[in-house]
Amino acid sequence: MKRFCLLVVCLLAVSRFAGAQETLDFSQSSDFGSIVVESSNPDYSGLPVINLGSSDYLTVGFDDLADRDMSLRYRVVHLNTDGTSSSLREIEYVNGINKTDITDVNLSFNTRTNYVHYQFRFPEGNRYAKVSGAYCFEIFEPAEPDKVLLRIPFMVCEPSVDIEVSIKAPRRVEWRLSRQELAVAVDASESPLQIMQADRGLKVFAQQNQNTTTIRQLPLLYQVGTRYEYKDKDEMVFDGLSEFRNLDIRPVEHSGWGVERTYILRDRWNALLQRQKSREYKTYTSDDDINGDFAIKADRMDNSDIEAEYVDVHFVLESEPVQGREVYVVGKFNQWECNESSKMVYHPDLKVYALTLPLKQGFYDYMFACVENGQLRMPYLEGNNQETENDYFVYVFYREPGGRYDRLLGVAKANSRDL
Repeated sequence: MKRFCLLVVCLLAVSRFAGAQETLDFSQSSDFGSIVVESSNPDYSGLPVINLGSSDYLTVGFDDLADRDMSLRYRVVHLNTDGTSSSLREIEYVNGINKTDITDVNLSFNTRTNYVHYQFRFPEGNRYAKVSGAYCFEIFEPAEPDKVLLRIPFMVCEPSVDIEVSIKAPRRVEWRLSRQELAVAVDASESPLQIMQADRGLKVFAQQNQNTTTIRQLPLLYQVGTRYEYKDKDEMVFDGLSEFRNLDIRPVEHSGWGVERTYILRDRWNALLQRQKSREYKTYTSDDDINGDFAIKADRMDNSDIEAEYVDVHFVLESEPVQGREVYVVGKFNQWECNESSKMVYHPDLKVYALTLPLKQGFYDYMFACVENGQLRMPYLEGNNQETENDYFVYVFYREPGGRYDRLLGVAKANSRDL
């Protein structure tokens, strides 16, 4: 299953780019589930990215699990790379009316858990983005337009530069067996833009497996003419980790991959997963995964959008408790967020960490994350291996001197198996 997959709401998760102003809140409310954004452009398969002025479009879908009127709207907001709203006015970045009813709305059909599935496309009709950059959809109720229920990030690209990405063994000997190092070159020799003050205006970000916690801005090493090199710095080095753990709840009448058993409790489907253990000191094992992603699909159903069940999935990790560490279950399905809803609870009588999460039928990748002294430590439970297969994504933004917004000039992907 090595492939680009369906997106939940990650991408650049611009809330990670902290700036001086207050950043927008991109955390996912428990009222919503299964947020998926798909691009029609095969070059961006798996990413919520479209090209400016093209025929590309995004298909956005999500489930509302709350008991509210079936009436929601969305608007488009242009963002800076630090997660704040840009200084552009609506009329400058979007054409057409920017408060739009979502009309493709359907109730779940023949499911134990009731939900409403919403879907829309963008651009649509005469409503489209006028400029490139980072954006988000804001979902709200017509009666309370200032109360944002959900934010879903996406990007509009104006391809203007060539991006070369390679992955190699780290320069530092002590990292050779556990980490992977990027080298990125941005070539603007064929660009219609003249890049000025690249050390300030050119912002290059890298991300591993669309994991929002791994996003970092890359430091410029040197410039030769219109070629900009980003390499040989510690910021270019990522943890190798291990292949993702995964679970298959496409079937519910019987146990799928990674599931010990399924059963009905209080009129809801439940899936008890096979017990897991730490991989911190395990040797590397090759395994198929979808690099942290998930795909919604219900076995023997024609329309999984409205016919798939929500399943209470029970995660179990065998471990001794470690003082000062908190354990979480993370993946693209929950935007990699370490919060109360993803936090595991320790049961000393059973010597396990446990967590129950409601997930829609499908195939999911996940990992266990440790937080110690406020710092995320993925290798503590997942190990760290240079051989691990990982996807890397690079995003090139540019703000010219005196410019009022960050333009997205290019997006590139590389895989660690391309060493």
